[in-house]
Amino acid sequence: MAPGDTDTFRAEARAWLEGHVGPYRVDVDGDSPSTVFADIDDPGRLERGRGWQRELHAGGWAGLGWPAAHGGRDLPLPLQVVWAQELSAAAAPPPINLLGEAIAGPTIFAHGTGGQRRRFLPPILTAEEIWCQLFSEPDAGSDLAAVTTTAARDGDGWVVEGHKTWSSGAHYADRAVLLARTDRDVPKHQGCTYFLLDMHQPGITVRPVRQMTGGAAFDEVMLDGARVADEDRLGPIGGGWGVARTTLAHERLQLGIGLARSGGSVERLLADLRPRGVADDPIVRQSAAHLAIDARCAQYLGWRLLLEGGEPGPEAAVAKLASGRVTRRYDELAEAMRGAGAMVHDRYTPMQLWAPATRIAGGTDEVLKTVIAERVLGLPREPRTGT
Repeated sequence: MAPGDTDTFRAEARAWLEGHVGPYRVDVDGDSPSTVFADIDDPGRLERGRGWQRELHAGGWAGLGWPAAHGGRDLPLPLQVVWAQELSAAAAPPPINLLGEAIAGPTIFAHGTGGQRRRFLPPILTAEEIWCQLFSEPDAGSDLAAVTTTAARDGDGWVVEGHKTWSSGAHYADRAVLLARTDRDVPKHQGCTYFLLDMHQPGITVRPVRQMTGGAAFDEVMLDGARVADEDRLGPIGGGWGVARTTLAHERLQLGIGLARSGGSVERLLADLRPRGVADDPIVRQSAAHLAIDARCAQYLGWRLLLEGGEPGPEAAVAKLASGRVTRRYDELAEAMRGAGAMVHDRYTPMQLWAPATRIAGGTDEVLKTVIAERVLGLPREPRTGT
C-alpha cells in the first residue's frame, strides 16, 4: 500500500468525521475506556451509541475490516489503524456494537453456516443487535478453558447453567457469544462448545458490577435454565475451544490496533505540562520521559501484532503488559504534574481510576508473565491442575 493511499484515506476519514461527529462527540478523553461501553447509569448513551453506529453504517464506516460479501469494506489493517486514530482525534465514540463488529462477527463468518451468517451478521453493523461476550468466570478468566458453565442437551436445544463475569455491556446486549462445557469426561480443551445466545429470555440475570470509577459498564451474568437452540451452536460439539481461539485472535487484533493507534491521550497529557508550569520539574520530566518511551514501544508492539497475524502467541502477552504499563505511567505523570490538585476530580481522574484494572482485564499481569516465562524464555512450567 503506497503512502499516498494512507494520506488519501486519512483525509477522507477526517472530512467525514468533521461533518458527522457533531452531536455524538464525547466530552471525556477520546482514548478513555469509559467511551466504549454504555454505563448503566447513562441510558441515553446507549441510544446515542445506536444512532452513531447507524450513522457510521450509512456512511460506509462500519465493518471496515469485514469482507465485502458480509457488508464490510475489506480494508487492510494499516487503514483500520488510521481510522481508529482519526476517531480518537475527533473525540468520536467507538461503535456501540464494538464486540459484535470486532469479535462476534468475524468468528461467525469464520465458523458459521450460511444460515447463521445471513441471520446474525447484518444486524451487527447497524447495531440492531448488540453483542457481549460470555467467556470469563469467577474461576476461569486467564485459564479460559477451565469454564464450568454447562450446556446440557435437551431435545433440539441446550439448557445452560452457570455464572459469567466481567462481561462488558451485558446489561444492554441482545446476543452473546458463549463458551460452555458440554462434556466433563474429556480434557478441558476438548469438552467445550461455542454458542450464540439470546440475552432476552428467562433464565438470564444480569447484575452490573460497580467500578471504582463510580460507573458500571460491565456485569456478571447468572445463567439458570437459559436455552439455546442447536442451530445457534457455532462449530462442532466439543469444538468450542477451536472457535474460541478465533475470537481470541480477533481480540488480539483489536489489542494491536489499539496499541498501534495509541498516543493521542499521551500527547495531550504531555502538552499540558508547560501550561501548568511544571515542565522544568525534574521529577515530572523523568515521569514524562518514562511515559513517552513506553508509549512509543507499545505502539511498535501493536504494529508487530498486526503484521504477524495468525493465532494469539506469547508476543500478545508482551503487548498486553506493555499496554497496562503505559496506562500506569500515564497515571503516575498525571498525579506528579498536579501535585495536591490530584486529590480533586478533574479530566484526568477517570483514566487514573481505570488504571488499576489494566493489571487484571484481558489476563492478569501474573498470568501473562507466566506465559512469557514459559513460552518465550523456556523456563520450567508451573504446576497445573487439570489437563
